[in-house]
Amino acid sequence: METESKSRFITELPVETQKILNNIAYPVNRNDIIGQARKSGAIPDIMRGFGMLSDRQYNSAEDVAEELHIIYMGVPAQA
Repeated sequence: METESKSRFITELPVETQKILNNIAYPVNRNDIIGQARKSGAIPDIMRGFGMLSDRQYNSAEDVAEELHIIYMGVPAQA
């Protein structure tokens, strides 16, 4: 159930962000994500979002998408 609710957040992200997150070998930390985004030539808005991520380990694209949801919406994700 938790995976289903988290997975919907990935589809809310811009396609470019989804592609970056889906091409990363997890687990990763914020710096790994930023590095992959740079290699992919991500636009500044996407880089800014990744820069606001907490400095912790992310085990999946869904983990990152959930945190980006909190950053952009200002509230924890609801199932």
